[in-house]
Amino acid sequence: MAQRRGLVVRVEKDGWAQVATERKGACDGCGPGHNCQSCLSTSKIVTQVLNKAGAKAGDLVTVSLDSEMILKNAAVLYLLPVVGLVASALLGADLSADWGVSETQAAIGFGVAGLCLGFFIAVFISKRMSANNRLTPIISRIIQPGAKYSPLSHNVQPDNKKNMCAGCH
Repeated sequence: MAQRRGLVVRVEKDGWAQVATERKGACDGCGPGHNCQSCLSTSKIVTQVLNKAGAKAGDLVTVSLDSEMILKNAAVLYLLPVVGLVASALLGADLSADWGVSETQAAIGFGVAGLCLGFFIAVFISKRMSANNRLTPIISRIIQPGAKYSPLSHNVQPDNKKNMCAGCH
């Protein structure tokens, strides 16, 4: 399970909260003097998460996301269309003689149809997984209620496009 610390910026009435976390992946390789432009807006990212812990604005929290579900969803989204493409192309090539078309045309036609079918099935499965909130980040615990200062609370401006990450100046 992937976990990250964050600061609750705002709590919404419907059981959701907006949490600011440090942007790690894009800025890890930057050092002073580099102008990488990888984090154009800010080194903080504000994300909408499910507030199962009952956190309030200003709380320092742990945000969790099920890594296994992310991998399963990625496998579904990427592999189903490819499997549909390959299986349908092979089926089209096999049926080409029965239909009186060239093997290449049948393989291309069936392959495109299989790719589209695999994509639509993947989207359907992904929507069902998302509807169950299995792919939603969740506030798993409150680390420090009402944190007065945190590195995350300093300069959280999700709409400011001029800020750069600290190591990218």
